[in-house]
Amino acid sequence: MSTIDNEVVGSKKKRNRYPRSVVRNLKSIGETVKPRLLVTNISGADKPPGNNEYSPHWSYEDLISGIRNGTLLSGSLRINPRNFEDGYIKHPSGDSDVYISTLASRNRGLPNDIVAVMLEPKRNWRVFDSFVDESFRGVEDSKQKKKSRYITLEEFLKIQPTGLEKLVGSHLSQKIVQDLNSSSDPIDSSAKGYGTQTYASWWSIIQRTGHVVGIIQSLHSRAFIGNLQIPCNYQTPKKMTTKVDQNCDSTNSVCSRYINQPEVSCKSSAMCSWKNAVLTPTDTRLPRVFIPREVCPEGFQKSPETYKNVRFIGRITEWTDSNMFPQGELLRELSCDSSNLIQDETDRILVGAGFIWGVDAAFQFPDDVTESVHQSMNNVNAIHEKDSAFRKDFRKYCVFTIDPSSAQDLDDALHIRHLGPDEIKKLESNGHQNAFYEVGVHIADVSYFVKPDSPVDKEAAARATSIYLVHLCVPMLPRMLCEEECSLNPGEDKFAFSVVFTVTKDAKILTTWFGRTRIRSCCKLSYEDAQQFIDHPDKKWTSNDCIKVEQPYTILDVCNNVLELNNLATEMRRNRFQSGALLLDQVKLSFSLDSNKLPLGIAPYIPKQSNWLIEEWMLAANKSVAEHLAKYLPDSAFLRRHPPPSVKQLTEVSASLNLAGMNINVDSAGSTQSSICREASCKVEVGYHYSDTLVKLCNDFISDSSILEANLTTEMKTLDLNPVVESEKLPTRTLEHEARLLVTVALLTKAMNLAVYFCLGLLPSGLSPEHYALNMQLYTHFTSPIRRYADVIVHRQLSATLAREENDPEKAAWYLSTALPKEMTSVELQKQAEVCNSKKLSARLAGEESAELFFILFVKETGPFTEVCAVTAVLDRSFDVLILSCGLTRRVYLQNLNLKSYEFIPPQTAMGKITESGKLRLLWNRNSLDTTSTNSLISGDCSHYVTDVSKDTLPSCGCFSTEIRLFDVVRCSVSIDSCESVNDVSQNARQNTYVPKLLVTLLRSTCKQCNV
Repeated sequence: MSTIDNEVVGSKKKRNRYPRSVVRNLKSIGETVKPRLLVTNISGADKPPGNNEYSPHWSYEDLISGIRNGTLLSGSLRINPRNFEDGYIKHPSGDSDVYISTLASRNRGLPNDIVAVMLEPKRNWRVFDSFVDESFRGVEDSKQKKKSRYITLEEFLKIQPTGLEKLVGSHLSQKIVQDLNSSSDPIDSSAKGYGTQTYASWWSIIQRTGHVVGIIQSLHSRAFIGNLQIPCNYQTPKKMTTKVDQNCDSTNSVCSRYINQPEVSCKSSAMCSWKNAVLTPTDTRLPRVFIPREVCPEGFQKSPETYKNVRFIGRITEWTDSNMFPQGELLRELSCDSSNLIQDETDRILVGAGFIWGVDAAFQFPDDVTESVHQSMNNVNAIHEKDSAFRKDFRKYCVFTIDPSSAQDLDDALHIRHLGPDEIKKLESNGHQNAFYEVGVHIADVSYFVKPDSPVDKEAAARATSIYLVHLCVPMLPRMLCEEECSLNPGEDKFAFSVVFTVTKDAKILTTWFGRTRIRSCCKLSYEDAQQFIDHPDKKWTSNDCIKVEQPYTILDVCNNVLELNNLATEMRRNRFQSGALLLDQVKLSFSLDSNKLPLGIAPYIPKQSNWLIEEWMLAANKSVAEHLAKYLPDSAFLRRHPPPSVKQLTEVSASLNLAGMNINVDSAGSTQSSICREASCKVEVGYHYSDTLVKLCNDFISDSSILEANLTTEMKTLDLNPVVESEKLPTRTLEHEARLLVTVALLTKAMNLAVYFCLGLLPSGLSPEHYALNMQLYTHFTSPIRRYADVIVHRQLSATLAREENDPEKAAWYLSTALPKEMTSVELQKQAEVCNSKKLSARLAGEESAELFFILFVKETGPFTEVCAVTAVLDRSFDVLILSCGLTRRVYLQNLNLKSYEFIPPQTAMGKITESGKLRLLWNRNSLDTTSTNSLISGDCSHYVTDVSKDTLPSCGCFSTEIRLFDVVRCSVSIDSCESVNDVSQNARQNTYVPKLLVTLLRSTCKQCNV
């Protein structure tokens, strides 16, 4: 899940990384850089002193004090990859982000860093462009081709004196105007207006702005991948006058993004006495970094042009407040062996996830960590019998695991049994009526083997999570632990930390017990195995059915237990969604690989009931542990919350969906779930899941080559958007209906915030610990300690609470031996929570990049093919599409289409609300080879272009005229972008670093009349 940041429309011209005013007076980028800054939105008191480029960072103590007394805000810094100048943090109110404009305002903060931000006075707050008079914006845009600054509230009040009053009402407008020098939020008594007039909420018009005063926690590794170049001013004759050209967008050299100067032969440039090379990151959110000449490769110093396509891994080593750009070092050269693309790109992906030494290093643990594991194992073996006496023994029960078929680290197991008459009677005497089952959720006891502050513990805390890529898993723990000693492998006695429930027949949990246990799994099931039991409940399973079960249990015993657990899980799931939980089910790719780890085939992953069985019992265990910790450790409980989505973003998405005919009520998670299910023709307690016939629907659509968009549009308009649901079975949906649902889910997901770990005692006042999507007041992660360090912390905290409750002093001391150190404060826990949050996000992005890499390789091997896509966004020179069968979103650029002309009709707004969605009108060339018109159009300055070409010369079928709107289902060609290839600049050039890129282009509809 990710938030929607304001972004610039993609076009042939690329946004500059820094405003040209930053480098207007740049004399020598190879030396200390002191350009003249244009910082219009920092108050005088906060401007850098003297000639410094940045304000000094506050001390850590002052930052914490400012956050506690409300002077400062804190948050994870986000930077827009499409516009380096745009930075954001979440505001505690959840209505709209705090905008941090310019490099100077970010004050050396990098993506994911936890920064302290001081809000600026309201006079400097940003007014969203859509509310600024278009004629004024036009003047600004003509002066600055890129929007290097925004319109402040103070400027807005001057150019549109009555504009604010019309939008928010005279009462609130007057209060805002009278308090421009304050940074406090306007008190919005009512956004509904007075009388019959409806007014917009102030935060949908004005955005808080701020600047970074310090970095609380540097979560970005400071390492990155980039290309090494010498400063371009050493490639320019000294007598040549450097002149700023506002229209320059060249990307041929590091400085030509800023300064328009002709290039000269790089051969002569090597003779210049440059002091620093420049390492330009491939991640556009990061600044360029100076690399001292003496640490550059000798070959680069002699012939820098031969390194044009070589990628290096570098790291920022110093960034003082007196230098605009940081200093850095080169760590290593990234391999560019075209014959081993998977290895090299996986190396790159893992660098982004924090493993700067690549794939091999990710699987290697330091010697002291390995030694620590061996020592831990020896200690455990020495006291095994004594420790076993403190554990409750569940080895006699039918315990089993259910995991992906490829799983090696089995960290959870289940058992279920019927309670005996005496047990039921005892429960009834304690007020627990109708008890029938005992269900055990058994989790690998990792914290017993990984002692606090041990070398392996420190390594696990730094890694924080395992990283799952398409073809491999980078473990958080050494394999000796995660795949052998801790893993709940079948047929072996194992130590577990368990949550045991007593449950009624209708899945109501009556009691919960926590404690350390001994278990022995009798069977390792895959999700597919468990699903076979669910799909064939009456089958007489035997030992010949290829599922090995350890005696005294049989495959039939395991089958019956799976069925009973599934029946309870189904009821629990139904109750959860009826109570207001939200499910946003997006398409996920599944790959089949050959022996060389190359993709043979792809398909959308279809979750089954067996997945939901495990999910429900894990959720129940996590919730119960969270409630227990919050009760006994109110100041330090390590929990997980899912903040509600930004009100502004969710409101905008809802408005767009409603205009397109999808009536989604986003007042709460439950109302959103109900709306989606209504549109999907399924019951709320079942939830919407994309069809398991999605691929077939797409193939059928593609095979009908005579389909016209006009016919498709008519069919979509006649859809019954509120059908009556008569059964729980998944309804038969058309492709168009499925596409609308998938786009709806994608847009809603994009508007959601990320769930985060936090320390309960440090949660700012006014914020709720609740998990929005799960609709749980308290939640944490307990069930995956092999792959998540957060769960290890939770296990240790649970041990501490059980020690408090234990009457046996020896057993209490035993529990305390694996608890958190007493000296670990809430502040330290919160710091670790931020590390876990950052690493979890990095791991997720690495997994997504890996899936994209293998999809690209699949396209590369199979050649271009046609996919069915649905439009998710319409911009002025491009539009975004969701590839339905694989869940990837890509941008389609008009410059790549064979168009005669196009027209962009922007969204229409009134009183801060969208009244009509934007759309594109495309006119295709009749001659398939004629691309001159479109290419010249895209490279021009017009954002709205209409040709005078007569449509009379085109066939009357309408196939040469296309409208692109939200939800439209279109056919697109998916191929590899050949334009990414870079030719060597000399015979001695190093190997090309060309990496295939995915190219998605719109296909024109055809029919018998025009298909000539």
